[in-house]
Amino acid sequence: MDLDPRIFFVIVIPDGDPKLATPTQGFAVTLIEMRWAIRVASLLPTNIFELTDEGREVFLAGRVSGVSPVHWFGQSPRAIRSMPHPAFAPFTVIVLPPSENPQDYEEWAKASPVRPTIVAKSGGDLSELSLDALQAQFLKICDCIPDDIRRESVEAARAAIQAWKPMPARELGYQVGGHNTITPNLVALTVAGFENMVSGRFQEVGGATKPYVEQIVKTSNSIFDERAKLGQRDLERIFRRPPDLNLFAPAFYPDFFTSPIPSNMDRALRKETLVVRQALERQTGYGFDLRTEAQKSAMIGKIVQSDDGKAAIKPNPLIAARAAELALNTDLMGAMTASEFSVCVRLPNEINRTVGSVRSFAQHYRSKEKSTRKRLLAFRQVQARLAGAFPAEFVDVLRRSDSGIRIVSDAHVEWLDIDGLPLFIRKNCSRIPVTPGNLFVDHLAAKEPIRLTPGDFSSILVLSALKRDDPIAGLIETAFGVFEPQWRKNLTVTYKSITSESELVEALNGFRGPMVIFDGHGSHSPGEPAKLHLGDAAVDVWGLRDRIKNISPIIVLSACDTHAADRNHATTANGFMSLGARAVLSSVFPLGAHDAASFAARLVYRVSEFVPGAIKAFDQAITWTEVICGLIRMQLLTDFLRLLESKKAIDSDTYSRIHLKGNQAINGRAADPFGIVLEALEKLGLTRNSLKLDLETAVANSSALSYLLVGRPETIIIDDRDRAIGQWKELAQLV
Repeated sequence: MDLDPRIFFVIVIPDGDPKLATPTQGFAVTLIEMRWAIRVASLLPTNIFELTDEGREVFLAGRVSGVSPVHWFGQSPRAIRSMPHPAFAPFTVIVLPPSENPQDYEEWAKASPVRPTIVAKSGGDLSELSLDALQAQFLKICDCIPDDIRRESVEAARAAIQAWKPMPARELGYQVGGHNTITPNLVALTVAGFENMVSGRFQEVGGATKPYVEQIVKTSNSIFDERAKLGQRDLERIFRRPPDLNLFAPAFYPDFFTSPIPSNMDRALRKETLVVRQALERQTGYGFDLRTEAQKSAMIGKIVQSDDGKAAIKPNPLIAARAAELALNTDLMGAMTASEFSVCVRLPNEINRTVGSVRSFAQHYRSKEKSTRKRLLAFRQVQARLAGAFPAEFVDVLRRSDSGIRIVSDAHVEWLDIDGLPLFIRKNCSRIPVTPGNLFVDHLAAKEPIRLTPGDFSSILVLSALKRDDPIAGLIETAFGVFEPQWRKNLTVTYKSITSESELVEALNGFRGPMVIFDGHGSHSPGEPAKLHLGDAAVDVWGLRDRIKNISPIIVLSACDTHAADRNHATTANGFMSLGARAVLSSVFPLGAHDAASFAARLVYRVSEFVPGAIKAFDQAITWTEVICGLIRMQLLTDFLRLLESKKAIDSDTYSRIHLKGNQAINGRAADPFGIVLEALEKLGLTRNSLKLDLETAVANSSALSYLLVGRPETIIIDDRDRAIGQWKELAQLV
């Protein structure tokens, strides 16, 4: 057996009461205290070969390809000590908080075939995390690896660790003022060897966004410039690049600003806390525009005498808690940008304040008003509000994205207009919600890629939760029946009727395929957790966590309001993510039953035919992000051309011909497939202005607008086994 060259950082988070989580976003308090370990781990090598002479040459290529993420995890003491640490992963670092006694881990550590490295303030193997300390400790570990690990593997590890050298030092040619808004970008640049980037503290703190934006754009472009120098690597045909751009907006729990302040709070503190909460709610940029003495006192803090007689500033507990949350947010995103050498664009808080316009649009969407014109006008208002909250300077940064955009936010940034189309149509997009905080942390921790083959989809499970007398019962079977003759040779769809929570649990635990489709009703009432309706029963998926022992990585929710645009964080999609799903296709609005059934059928057909065809045509693996984002574009294309046909602007033959051309552009990875479609329609005599209006109308009324891809779909990689083996052999011959 060979040893695992990866370096794992396990941060111990003692079990605690969820009610004691931080107030505005919901993080474990111990994780806030231990964020330093995430920050330090982000700056250290992710495997023992990264800092060898050969490793440094391909260092950034490995990060950009997603094969060298920062392997950090939060675990409870109970989970860590539940079994001996395996010998094949000797380079594991256990980081203890001050509340944990290293002696409590000694018996477990000694019982492990290879003792993991324990980091503690005192009494551990290391008292600090640094490159030199880690190198010395890992060399000691190489002397203790048991004989069942291949000797050549151990000696190769020893030689690699002895050869560690930092990345070559270089400079950007400019400096910036240190601030959390650019820290994730600075972390990425630091691991690439850049230094001397910060001139001091950021001085232009306040309500104006421009100084912040200028620094964000500058550092973002520096990362994109470095990525461009790398070019495409052949290995990326197997390990596909993760998103190169993260749009990040830390947020508050949706009901935070309306929740009552504890009645037993000291009267003066209560008054001060109300001032702080109002300032947080009114914040539009990256700082605060404090105008009154009461605001300044509440937000900045009061000068008090410490125990040693020295003057100290005592902040309001709420602003102190929020500052700690934001610091953890920053370090979490720093670990992500370091893992992928990617860009983080921190969005101003105004983006979170667009929730009012989103709520209004959602209410219009849910109403009985079906006028396409009125819905278009309502969606225009949402897009205008988003455009006003999204700094214009960031649009050019968006345009530089090549491998996709990860939206780390609760705001509907996907709908932002970019050159006449929503962002989720222009670019491959996925969403990581930022509330609740502990689930957000789990999303951002290192994820082992899930590698699938087209053959793994030979069995797909459809969970049918509709009553027999439901008017929409059987629609999905009918839609699937249209495509079934075409996918019959590649896969089988199994329909399982579920009418209770226990049947849902049994079905999820018993299925071993990669994809489950839920066909039924969903709802999300204001102020309550979302529900799935199973016959007469209503189930809160969040409550199933202790009962689900196995879950498919891909969950498709063909149901209404499974990640509702105008509800709280306790969505069905988030619930499935908490159960262990890797990617959830959810809905932000009610779905039309016929459209949803057709979409699900097209998805299964796409898995059966497009996935193996694309792997062969492009001679590379594809990600689940590409599968879903391409299908959503195809749905919009269908709705756009149907609109033109209904207006008699095109006939059925033209519809079919242009539809084929558009689908080929989408699936062929054309940079602007809708531009190709519009150009083809213009050649038929239709005017560009009228086509743009029709496309805009189609967007606002398309079911494509309802779908949201949540989770880490870029880590689900589908490839043909023989193709991958053949490529590995080709690469081996080049070494």
